[in-house]
This record gives sequence, structure tokens and C-alpha cells, in this order.
Amino acid sequence: MPATALTYPWKTLISGHLGRLGTREDVILHQQYMADLEASARTALATVDPTPYFQKYGAVGNMWAAVKAYLNAVGDATAAPVIEKYTGVLAAADVFTPDVAFWLMESMRLNRGIGLQVHP
Repeated sequence: MPATALTYPWKTLISGHLGRLGTREDVILHQQYMADLEASARTALATVDPTPYFQKYGAVGNMWAAVKAYLNAVGDATAAPVIEKYTGVLAAADVFTPDVAFWLMESMRLNRGIGLQVHP
């Protein structure tokens, strides 16, 4: 949608973000933020080892706790570098990025065929 929005000749974006009007540059910044978040999610999904979570919770027969702990770790790993890059650049990056990272990671995992990584 941001790419489509940029095809129109508007100058001011009324997006409902706490009374601040947006600019074309804000949309471009949002695109970069989301691209960085997606790249970070791909890295996290490929590198966060689920083994410790399955060892900890699988030993007590609670596989759902293992999955939740692993996915939370992937979400945290996704968010961390993006928060560092965008805090002070993009309002509320430190506040909302963990949630957005988790939702994006789940969307990628479930809708784009990127599965849980099992490490030896």
C-alpha cells in the first residue's frame, strides 16, 4: 500500500497518528522500516535455535510452552536491531516494534512458507 500511495500526487498524509500530519518522506521511511524488519525476521527465523526451548519445556511435556518461548525469542531477535536503528528516527519505534516484529514474523512463517528452523 505505501508504494501505491506514493503513486498519487499528495503532499500531506492524514494517517491518524496522534494529530501529526505525515509527509511523503514519512511513507518512504515506513517502507524502509518494514524492509529492515522483514530482513531482520528472515535472519531471526534462520538463526534462533529452538533447541533450548524444546529441551526445557519438552522435558515436562509442555510443547506449547516451547513453541511460545521459541516464537517470542524470534520476535525479540527480529525487533532488537530495528529498535536500535529507528529509535529517535521513527516515533514509537521502541514502543511498537516488538509487537509489529512478532506479527510480521508470524505472517512470514505462516503465509510465506518460512517454517520453524530445526538445528542439529
